[in-house]
Amino acid sequence: MVDHNEARALAGKSTTLREGISLGDAVELREGWFFPLITQLAGCNGIIVNKGSGKLLHLGSAFPVARDLELYDRGYQFETYDLVITRIADSRETLDALRRLGLLAVIEARLGRKMKMSDLDDKRRNLPWVLPALSLYASIEALEQVREDGWFTFELREHVAQ
Repeated sequence: MVDHNEARALAGKSTTLREGISLGDAVELREGWFFPLITQLAGCNGIIVNKGSGKLLHLGSAFPVARDLELYDRGYQFETYDLVITRIADSRETLDALRRLGLLAVIEARLGRKMKMSDLDDKRRNLPWVLPALSLYASIEALEQVREDGWFTFELREHVAQ
């Protein structure tokens, strides 16, 4: 378990820190330690150090810190994810949800063509369907809405580059 002092030392080694930037006072989360950055520069709202692994997450500046801290303790703790679709309840709604999430364009780019309903039906018969290496930072609320709507069921895993 990473304590406050170890977390500060790990965050202090981050490449985000450079001249004119320092760590503020820690805020303890359920699963991590948050260190705001003291700086006049934009781009990063701070660093979270995971209590279990010591892994760092650099927060962007596009959203309020409170949002990012809440989502961190709900499991959104990585830079990139593998979205693992484990059940598709409704193919048409799933396709629409993937479009709203901005993931349909990613899937089609990887396919090299437009995705058809028959493609999704094939995926539905061969679950789980893993969509690797996704940046979901700007899509988390929409993804949580998908979870609530139940059009498809998913798991999020940290993407590990091979």
